[in-house]
Amino acid sequence: MKTTLNSSPATMKAVALAAGVSTATVSRVFTSPEKVSPTTRQRVESVAITLGYSTIPLFSRGITPSWRKVLVIIADVTDSFYSEIIRGIETQASLQHCLVTLFDCAHQSMNRYITQARGLPEGYDGLIYVGLSPTDRDHRPPLPCVVINEYSSNHGAPTLHIDNLSASFNAVNYLIQRGHHRIACVTGPEALAICQYRRQGYLQALQRHNLPLNPYYITRGDFSFKSGIAAAEQLLTLSTPPDAIFCHNDKMALGAMYRARQLGIAVPRQLSLIGFDDIEESQYADPPLTTVAQPRVAQGEAAMSLLTTLMEGKPLIHRSYLLETELILRQSTR
Repeated sequence: MKTTLNSSPATMKAVALAAGVSTATVSRVFTSPEKVSPTTRQRVESVAITLGYSTIPLFSRGITPSWRKVLVIIADVTDSFYSEIIRGIETQASLQHCLVTLFDCAHQSMNRYITQARGLPEGYDGLIYVGLSPTDRDHRPPLPCVVINEYSSNHGAPTLHIDNLSASFNAVNYLIQRGHHRIACVTGPEALAICQYRRQGYLQALQRHNLPLNPYYITRGDFSFKSGIAAAEQLLTLSTPPDAIFCHNDKMALGAMYRARQLGIAVPRQLSLIGFDDIEESQYADPPLTTVAQPRVAQGEAAMSLLTTLMEGKPLIHRSYLLETELILRQSTR
């Protein structure tokens, strides 16, 4: 029996439909074949040959592919914390034949950025919110959407997040186990749910060890280096200063380390510091910063995969996807 090939090049979607798999699986067959079972790989390759599908980029053959357009709304594009998440999104987007556009809301109010996002040119197929989320069900975007980094049951969108409470508890618990009893906390913006969870983890660790809460040991920052410097100035000039500080992000912890050095306080001999996020700068600090690492690249990749599933009209089993964290021990804690 003779097989007749199509005169026009087949698409990845056509191969996926004929092989009974997703487009993501087809992509993996030709980019990461070790991740696909031999049976599935053989079936996809056979269908690809039959349909005349080529893995040579369409652009090189003078054909413009039809790619989906994804809008990524980000809390602050200048914050290095988000760079790894964006990298994960874009890496997976290229495999899923999606074009990514970044929209920086620059910490504007929720209603304002949603209004502006809706005012952007039409034609987007999906949305990813990074570091923020739709405010409520009344503002739920009309497009398939996924949220990274801030969980809320109100908006109903699938969310990739970490257990901020447990991660913070573990960090402060570690400080207590190392003999610290005067532990301060530099929080992020009160309006952010992740900061509320991290503050609660700090409080629960103190309660677990029957340590009294000193209200002067809790101060608020805004996730910037400058706010970390200001917080350290406030804490380290108290009549009884803390002997350890837990910060809600690495930037504030690095700012606190800088101010401690200016005040002649040795880290970690006189003061232990723990941050959160494991940004690249934390490992090059002097001393390197102990911090809570979260899988930011994996968050971006997984979010793009979930969004692709939604854009293909397929249902998701879960709405909440919890990723693991890890306490990275470096030299800023004794």
